[in-house]
Amino acid sequence: MNPAASHLVRRVLGWFLTFTLLVALVVALLAPRLLLLSGETAVEGAAALGSGILAGGALAALVRGIRLFRYRFLLRALAVGSRAVEAHQLYELGSEPRRSIVGWLVPSGLGAAVATLPFAPRTLDPNTSVTLCLLGLTILTAASLPLFVVLRTTFARALMLAPPEVMREVVEDADRLGHIAGRVARRMVLAVTLPVLCLAVGASLIVVGHLRRADERSREETARTLARATLEPGPGPLPWAGIPDALLQARALGFYAYSQKDSEDYRVERGRAGRLTVTMPLDRGSASVEFTASTATVVSPWVLLVALVATAVAALLGMLIGRALSEDLSSATRDVRELGTEAVMEGGRRVVRSARFHVVAQLGSAIARLAGRFRVFARAQERSIDARNAAARTRGLFFASVSHDLKSPLNAILGFTELVRRAQFITLGQAESLFVIERRGRELLALIETILDAARVEAGQLTLVLDSVNADSVIEQAVQKGRDLIDGREVQVVLEIAPNLPKFRVDRVRLSRALATFVAYAMREATTPALRIAAGLESPRAIRIEIEVPSERFRETDLSGLLKPPDAPGAAEHRGLALALRLGRSIVELHGGTVAPVRRAGVGAFAVVLPIAA
Repeated sequence: MNPAASHLVRRVLGWFLTFTLLVALVVALLAPRLLLLSGETAVEGAAALGSGILAGGALAALVRGIRLFRYRFLLRALAVGSRAVEAHQLYELGSEPRRSIVGWLVPSGLGAAVATLPFAPRTLDPNTSVTLCLLGLTILTAASLPLFVVLRTTFARALMLAPPEVMREVVEDADRLGHIAGRVARRMVLAVTLPVLCLAVGASLIVVGHLRRADERSREETARTLARATLEPGPGPLPWAGIPDALLQARALGFYAYSQKDSEDYRVERGRAGRLTVTMPLDRGSASVEFTASTATVVSPWVLLVALVATAVAALLGMLIGRALSEDLSSATRDVRELGTEAVMEGGRRVVRSARFHVVAQLGSAIARLAGRFRVFARAQERSIDARNAAARTRGLFFASVSHDLKSPLNAILGFTELVRRAQFITLGQAESLFVIERRGRELLALIETILDAARVEAGQLTLVLDSVNADSVIEQAVQKGRDLIDGREVQVVLEIAPNLPKFRVDRVRLSRALATFVAYAMREATTPALRIAAGLESPRAIRIEIEVPSERFRETDLSGLLKPPDAPGAAEHRGLALALRLGRSIVELHGGTVAPVRRAGVGAFAVVLPIAA
């Protein structure tokens, strides 16, 4: 079994879990550092974000495993190389990478959002939670691109095991439904736009994180200065003069300062909703200032505008690149489809257009080389066909002329043999010699007539003279001519002709000669003293004649091979009869009939079916 298909589900789930673990580790390690988080905020934020991604990724792997389970029979068929594969199942399997990446991205993103927004740790203020969540989603989205490439490759290796004819049907159906036309352009736009979008959003979030950290330090320093300036009495007759007004003004700016009698060490405490409390010692007692850690927003309008402009430019470039790639691939596909057509064979058009992509240009060069080889092959094939036709014409003319020249003296020999036999003064030995001369002469004459008819069939010049005849008379003539074609073997012929067979229109001479070739072959190969010939109605419009070959050496496949022109006769086979068998089949087919090998009464037989009205 091929592991590309048998282990597909296991590999997909493995990649899901691997990418989930890697993304969770990267987010947990990098996100707090990129946003300059520290202390408990960094630890709790990283833990929450990583655990959310892990939970969502595990859920996605479970759901994907359940969904891929329904392809188990298809994957098993692909693994063992079976052809019992449906085109719609392959199309559904080819769409699984896109569904798988969406099925991984959505649960993982929801897990990260839930862990950092509604169930955020106590130390995270809303702005920090939103920033941390957006950065995690950005890293997660960026990681989906290599995961999609890996999944696409994994599924493609399994799809490559499908039978070529089924995959061709899948591609043709998708092309007919318009699913392929804009897919390349859309994927190119996504491939160019998504990294730029992730980079722009990620950079914006990092800039905002640094800005919030700088603002937090500035406000912390402001809180320390406020505490010393407003909560510690100054020298002079009115040590607290102006301090209440300063506290009111500070409160208006979000700083709430108050003093304590007990002296405490300097510390910074982070409370809920992003509130900081700075406590510091004074000359008398201590002071505490509570304020919002940072007033910076998650994403400023200008940063968002820059990100949108960069994304729009990337989308435009991706659209242009995708359109150019689609045009190149369409041109290459068109050139592939035109391979072997008359336009390419004649070389009248340029097979490959100038491609703008290096990979497509290499494909175009390969198509051009293949088209050149097709043209060379086509020219060689045309020359071969012309040479074969010329040889066939020459052979036919040669056979016709030689056979005609042989037939005339042979007819004279047979005629004088008959005249000498009628003389009253020949001896018994002379009569036997004349009988051998006449039999061999008639065998040679039958072979010559076969060669002449074969030459006429090849030249398409054989004309049938149709007449209404009885089936029994044609079969009897065929048996007599069949005896003339063999070397004097005495084989008993048993005729089983159904009564009241209708007359049928055939060429009496040529059809009886064609049937005689099958009878002669059956007599020659017979291992029993009896040969059966049966005739009856195949249907109300056809007569069926079966000529047994009473030999255990022959089966239906052997008889079928004798009727095929490419099969040359063997060394021990009668080559004249082999040619006559194929000619006999051609004569039957000219009458609109068929010749097929069958099995009858435990032996092979030639079944000749002829229409009643040819």
